Amino acid sequence: MIMKEWTALCDHISGYGKAALSFSGGVDSTVLLAAAARTLPDDHIAIFVNVPMLSERQRTVAKNITEELGVDTVTVKLEWEDMPGVRENTHERCYFCKRAIYSAVGRVSSDNGYDIFIDGENSYDRTYERPGRRAAAEFGIRSPLKELNIDRETVRKMFRSLDLSTDVQKETCMATRVRDGIAFNTDDLKLIEECEDLIRKISGVRQIRMRMRDDHVDLVTSSGSVGMLLSKEKELTHFLTKKGISDVRVDMNGYYE
Repeated sequence: MIMKEWTALCDHISGYGKAALSFSGGVDSTVLLAAAARTLPDDHIAIFVNVPMLSERQRTVAKNITEELGVDTVTVKLEWEDMPGVRENTHERCYFCKRAIYSAVGRVSSDNGYDIFIDGENSYDRTYERPGRRAAAEFGIRSPLKELNIDRETVRKMFRSLDLSTDVQKETCMATRVRDGIAFNTDDLKLIEECEDLIRKISGVRQIRMRMRDDHVDLVTSSGSVGMLLSKEKELTHFLTKKGISDVRVDMNGYYE
């Protein structure tokens, strides 16, 4: 990988001496983990916090990435009772979630002799409000990508240069499918996950989010894949109707990739 930003990132991380990484399995934290493994081979620890809002797909991807990079990971499993305020799904949900995650990362880090915690936030993330960043500030989380002003597109280039075989898609936690103010539970999220898996199988899209509205669901994919959903709209509606979802709409705009 030859890129000045990659060199700068590795140099920056090496300056920590030791670092604990909050690893999610996404593109950003994968790049960060690869850099940490290269520059601090014996002085880093990756911590994956397994929360109820993750899909099995996300858990599998995280596991495959760490195996492919050849790094050990500490997994911490949190249950709903460890994350008060999350299931109520208020506008503070992300704050409560991140607070629980960073608390777990902090405990494991301290137990293993690490006092610098890092995550994969990049410079793009500062351009809009993210309630979870308040929790990061409270726990003193460092964000090397943001500190170096490395944006999302540059991170993607770095990720592609890693040449991993694991298929990593842009993912968000399953709770983002439920409208703010509507409480959810494990069964709700499992239903959404099951539907999304089958939507991928039927339509062939790689990315999908089934967003639950008051009286319908929106199927959202990348702008370039909207046509794939439309071509299978009748089959998708038939399938989702069997799941108790009668009003299915395809978001014609798609989300920004």
